[in-house]
Amino acid sequence: MNNINNESIGWQVSKARKLLKNKLQNRLKDRGISSEQLKILNLIISKQGCNQKELAESSEKDRAAVTRILNILETNNLVRRESSKRDRREFLLYTTKKGLGVYSEAVKVLNHETNAVESLFSKTELKQFKILLKKLISKLS
Repeated sequence: MNNINNESIGWQVSKARKLLKNKLQNRLKDRGISSEQLKILNLIISKQGCNQKELAESSEKDRAAVTRILNILETNNLVRRESSKRDRREFLLYTTKKGLGVYSEAVKVLNHETNAVESLFSKTELKQFKILLKKLISKLS
């Protein structure tokens, strides 16, 4: 019987992703937002007035997951929904002042964590690592 190879590239990338995500989640928790909520909030900030369908496509999440995240963001007064003038069934999404503040704080945390991870590598190693990751992503897409 074959065993899972814990040294394989897939295993290592998956483990690194999980560790990075958990570390970021723990740091963001203090700001009252999750990394998934931050991703959606970021998209809304960059596309003020977008609808849920556009968010689902941009975030590569299904509509149900986006709905759950939007409900939390709205409950926490980070985003607001407005009825569309062109389609009564559609809601357009906007960030609130509080949402912009939380986003600003969360981005500081994200940048700090990114810098901490990048500092583990020399400039040459980091450049090569990014090249290799882009190559991996492009080959898997």
